[in-house]
Formats: sequence, structure tokens, C-alpha cells
Amino acid sequence: MSILSEAVDELEKKLSGSGCDHGTVSIKKAPGKRICPYVDGECLVTEYGGKSCEIVTSYPLEVNTKVSFMYGRPLKSPVQRTAACAIINTLSNFLCFTRIAKACDEGSCGDCLKELVEQLKGKKVYLNGNLPGLWSSIPGQTVDSPEDADIIIVSGDGLFDNDLLEVTEKYLGKKRVIFTGPSTAGVCVMKNYEHWCPYGKK
Repeated sequence: MSILSEAVDELEKKLSGSGCDHGTVSIKKAPGKRICPYVDGECLVTEYGGKSCEIVTSYPLEVNTKVSFMYGRPLKSPVQRTAACAIINTLSNFLCFTRIAKACDEGSCGDCLKELVEQLKGKKVYLNGNLPGLWSSIPGQTVDSPEDADIIIVSGDGLFDNDLLEVTEKYLGKKRVIFTGPSTAGVCVMKNYEHWCPYGKK
């Protein structure tokens, strides 16, 4: 079972008896939306119960679906995992498990980067996801193999993409893994993983 399927199971337990899993979730592409400066990809907006959350993915989709579509599913494709992660994020925000729903304001980017660079100081870093903005900000620290890293940074694609998810799962518990951005917030709150998005918006 993947860590995303485990997060779905945790959400299902938390929603049990609430009726929330019978509601409809809307996922739509949102071209032109401002996204986290670390990542690249397409922004999706997910809406449920008057709440909306944004994620960035290399596997965009548009769909209206029930929360329960995820339950007991193997989530084998990157598109299915993108949808599941979007739903987990939005329900986690709706139920106040996490406050993070969107990328931070442009004025907060400098502080976020400064604080993250301090966390990574003197460490070898492997970027597991579509993170060109972060790669250019830590020259000389990135390595080509997760085996050589002290810290692994995971973006949303590190949960969606088949090969990147395999890396994420292989090194969780073996190395320090930091998930970053709004895209990974829901999974992290369900599984208690380390998460970096100090200025993400509600």
C-alpha cells in the first residue's frame, strides 16, 4: 500500500459517520494562478463545502467526484493520485486539520526561502519532484542520487509520479524527508510527515 493510500485510509477513519464523504468535490484547471515559486506544473483548484485548495501537478485533470471514490482504490496512476491528494487537501482544510490551502503571497517568498536555506545549510539535498525554483536557489548542494543525500525534498509530483513516489517511499524513515508546498499538506497532516510551507495561505 502506498503512503497516499494510507493517507486516504486515515481520512476515511476521520470522516466516518460525518457524512462528509458523500459530498461532491470539484477539481478544475486554473491556468494563470500564482503557484509556489519552488515548483513547476499546472495549478488545479479543488472545491468542497465552500472551501478551495490549490495544488500543482504535472498530471492535470478536471472532474466532479465523490470523496469516497478514493476508498479502497489502489490509486495506480499519477492522475488518480493527483485527484486523491487534491481531495485530501481540501477535506483536511474544510475540517481544519490544516490551514494551508494556497501558495503564499509574493512578499513572503524571500522569507520562506531564507528559512529553508538555513535548514539545508551544509547538507546534501536531493530534489524529488518538479522543483526548478529550489534547485536554482541552492547551487552546489543538490546531488543526483537520493542515496547520496542528507535531506530529500518532496514536491507534489513526488507523490503523483510513479518513479518519484517510489523514491519517496523508499527513503521515508531512512533519511530526513521534507515535503513542501500546499500540494503535500493534506498527506502530511494525515501521516504526520515533516512539511515545509510556513507562509501558505488559508
